[in-house]
Amino acid sequence: MIYRQEIDIPSYLCDVDDRLHVWAAVRLCQEVTEYHGNATGIGFTTLLAQNRAWVITRAYYNIIRLPMSFERVVLSTWSRGNNGLIAYRDYLMETPDGERLLEGTSCWPMIDMTTRRVLRLNDIIANYENHPQCATPFETLPKLHVSEMGDENLVATHNVRYTMLDHTQHVNNSEYIKLLFDCLQTNGFSTDGKFSLSIAYNQESRLGDTLNVYRKHEQNVDEMKITNSRGPSITAVISK
Repeated sequence: MIYRQEIDIPSYLCDVDDRLHVWAAVRLCQEVTEYHGNATGIGFTTLLAQNRAWVITRAYYNIIRLPMSFERVVLSTWSRGNNGLIAYRDYLMETPDGERLLEGTSCWPMIDMTTRRVLRLNDIIANYENHPQCATPFETLPKLHVSEMGDENLVATHNVRYTMLDHTQHVNNSEYIKLLFDCLQTNGFSTDGKFSLSIAYNQESRLGDTLNVYRKHEQNVDEMKITNSRGPSITAVISK
């Protein structure tokens, strides 16, 4: 029910202070999800043969401390069940001695790869083993709201590059986080210490899209969004 992996943090996933990038922490969570899915028969390769795929729609990460380069961590993930359309998956990153580094909760619908429509999960994973423990205070993730933002809040513009895409042919979820924290950290935000990241994935972005990054900062909270030509792609709130 719980899948665990020991990882020595690679230096190429770390920043100028030898601290794990936030986007890399999220990518490692995504990777351990793939391993767990493959081990239990609902991984990418198996689902692709059925023209299906998991996609992430919402996530919450409570970062207590980001590990340092070459530090050994234990990354765990498990399914907490589903509501018929959304599967809930949690994460826990710890040191081998049990110090908590990161706690996460995420929401995953399954889609038809051709129509991009959400599929009902009742029959697909009816007998899947779940673990009831919640890694964060959120059993379900509430709808994420951010303030209205205009041109005065525009902080960056990026064209979607081929290297940003993953095997579902859209911008990988961690790439949005890379764009967010590029803006934050070049403007004085420090990832040393505790903070949280709430993010909602609203719409796919694909090769050829232009992404606009918006930010509104008040006290210890950053509200951010990234849009493409069709509207909001992601919304996010980062709180210290």
